[in-house]
Amino acid sequence: MLLKKNENKKILAGLVVLGVIILASGYYLTRKPVSHNAMTQESDNQGSLTAHGGTDAPQPSSKIEGTQVVRGNIVVKPDIDYKKLKTDKSLNQLMKERKKKLGLKNSLDLVVRSDESFKIGRVKVSMRDILEKAFIKKGRVFQEQIEESGVVKPGKIRSYGIYVVRPGDNIWNIHFNILKEYYESRGINVSPKADEPIGRGMSSGVGKILKFSETMVIIYNLKEKKVDTDINLIEPLSKIVVYNMEEVFSLLREINYDNINRIQFDGKTIWFPAKKS
Repeated sequence: MLLKKNENKKILAGLVVLGVIILASGYYLTRKPVSHNAMTQESDNQGSLTAHGGTDAPQPSSKIEGTQVVRGNIVVKPDIDYKKLKTDKSLNQLMKERKKKLGLKNSLDLVVRSDESFKIGRVKVSMRDILEKAFIKKGRVFQEQIEESGVVKPGKIRSYGIYVVRPGDNIWNIHFNILKEYYESRGINVSPKADEPIGRGMSSGVGKILKFSETMVIIYNLKEKKVDTDINLIEPLSKIVVYNMEEVFSLLREINYDNINRIQFDGKTIWFPAKKS
């Protein structure tokens, strides 16, 4: 009797296993195959849902109505560091090229654009900041162009010459060295004494240009970060002289050097003979 019960249990267990096998076979036979693309799409959708925080989150769209994709190149501006001029070959070469375009070599230390920054010692300063303070000093408004994106840009990119003031320097000699190099690049030899008075203590034409040049430059105090007027009280790397090269060369281009001693200057305004056409 006991034997029969055991046999019945074995038969029942076998039937259960057989039923499970039949059901499983039917499921796999009727299931549709999933393509690789569908699997990829499903994976992408799951990734998108996870990134947005759940299955109820909106799906990303490749095109959103009313929007516009803006593409542009990122401009990497040079790291203009005065201390690296002798060790950084690329910076040294860049400054040489910029000065060469102006017809200058040694009378300036740096040539910096109005949208650039530079570093003297431990102080980093932007040309925009210097120009803003210089305009305020003269009671003028520093104008800029605001684009549709909200980015503020100078209306026109200009080049500015930077001379780092050394102990013993004076503004007169700094101006004179620039003037000499400018004319030498154009084949005109300027005498080292050309800035000295002529006859009865009258100022020479070069002297008058140098005196007028004092009204055209910006003296910037790096330590106090302000526009200054005096370069006599200085410490190393404490002050710089900033030249608007466009203004300087616009003046010098109008001068016929053969008639330079006919220039008139009253302390504010300078007159020079008209160039022959």
